[in-house]
Amino acid sequence: MGLDNRDYARDEPLSPWEQHLRERDRQPLSMTAKLIIVNVAVFVIAMLITGGKTGGVVFEWFGLPVEALQKPWQWYRFLTYGFLHSFSSILHLAFNMMALFFLGQSVERRMGRMEYLRFYLVAVVVSGVFGAIGYWIGGATNVNIVGASGAVVAITILFACYFPNQEILLMMVLPVKAWVLAAIVVGSNLYQSMVPAANGAQEATAFTVHLAGAAFAFLYYFQHWNLGWLNVARFKNPLNKSLRRNRLKLHDPDQKMQRQGEEVDEILAKIHRSGEESLTRAERRALEKYSRAKREKRGES
Repeated sequence: MGLDNRDYARDEPLSPWEQHLRERDRQPLSMTAKLIIVNVAVFVIAMLITGGKTGGVVFEWFGLPVEALQKPWQWYRFLTYGFLHSFSSILHLAFNMMALFFLGQSVERRMGRMEYLRFYLVAVVVSGVFGAIGYWIGGATNVNIVGASGAVVAITILFACYFPNQEILLMMVLPVKAWVLAAIVVGSNLYQSMVPAANGAQEATAFTVHLAGAAFAFLYYFQHWNLGWLNVARFKNPLNKSLRRNRLKLHDPDQKMQRQGEEVDEILAKIHRSGEESLTRAERRALEKYSRAKREKRGES
């Protein structure tokens, strides 16, 4: 094989699919790491602002009181509460972030960065909504919910659904299957939600929030949901796409290759949003066909 035939001696740029495969192993900071950084940063900033008082102004503005259900102008709290953690025990933050670190990265690789982020944020909202409803039904209207626990439980359950037989060290000591961990998480929260008097109705970490997160994860997995419809980018320039589809077609091989390249770019954008698992068989064939055509073109030149 001559030097000109080697990959590193080629002047021809890589196809989009080949470029994606090459760059996949050198991704920027993971979404899991970014979420952990944001949660820790908010914890430190809130502590500095409030002087370490859990009931301080930050919790009054961004925590989730049950009464927010009836105040639409406060519905932003159904998202912001998930980034606050109680100062009464740093373990509240530590356990959530440890679980997110050890389990979230595998889930992120399986789902794709943006779908993973959408799932996490929607889990925060869903957990907050149903957790607040549960407290309201139970008459505990003076509860202020905080913490990422609902979303972290959702990630834990989804990990168990994707990798049920993966071994995990429970409490960093006891090896258990992921599905066993999920059963322990759901079972313990069911039990503790049934004895609120023993836990105290004022607890900031709500077991009903955990169960809502678990239920959302189970539904997401077994109903084969995809949250790509929440991506606002997909609604951009619909008119331009319609015009491109209706243009007169010219019998031009180069133009055909260009059209295939545009289709590949859209498929790669989908991979970036939702991960490779979201691709259909037709989309995978299109990527392979385009990559093969580019290699043949390089071989002819």
